[in-house]
Amino acid sequence: MIVQRRYRIGALHALANAIPPTQDAFDRVWPEADVAHLLDGSLYLDRNAGTADDAELAARIDRLIQYSASTGTEALIVTGSFFGEAAIAARANVAIPVATSFDGIIERALELGQEQSMHVLSTTADSATLLAEAIMTEAGRRGVSVDLSSHPVTGALDALTGGDGERHDTLILAAIREIDPGTAVVFAQFSMERILPASADAHAAPVVGPASEGVAYLRRLIGA
Repeated sequence: MIVQRRYRIGALHALANAIPPTQDAFDRVWPEADVAHLLDGSLYLDRNAGTADDAELAARIDRLIQYSASTGTEALIVTGSFFGEAAIAARANVAIPVATSFDGIIERALELGQEQSMHVLSTTADSATLLAEAIMTEAGRRGVSVDLSSHPVTGALDALTGGDGERHDTLILAAIREIDPGTAVVFAQFSMERILPASADAHAAPVVGPASEGVAYLRRLIGA
């Protein structure tokens, strides 16, 4: 009998609603992982309120990543779409792989982009722009041509954080149905993956999300 090796993997969140989709992605994509979730809601609260600048937020993320590494995690994923640069900077201070929320979805998007147009959906305006720019930058670096558009789904995140998950899901599904059926849909936020199963019924082309792709990317990264 072959016993699968278990891995302890850290997941750093700035939004509580990102935790269930992240755990679901691990359950589906990497069931051998024991996930240690770490939530710091102050990251989004202070970013949105303007009470902490980028340097302060990056310092907090660095400390959180170092803490996660100190507990025995073998790799870590940062799920906040606004905190990729801070996660990249923090890699220098730990001996474990650290993936941003965009690493996996960029890889998947570049695969899809070879065959069809793509549209990035997010629940905040900044996230749609950040992911679209990151995909285009990496495509340019690799000499790959992609047809990409993007837009945010207004009101969806407010509904989710306000406790109305049903409205969040309804708004995103309505946005998906308005996209050309031949265009792949790329979600920018982990919290959006709660509607991946319903998305398959709403759209003919692939609908992909950063949680599933991020977990797969991290698994490949450490050679599990």
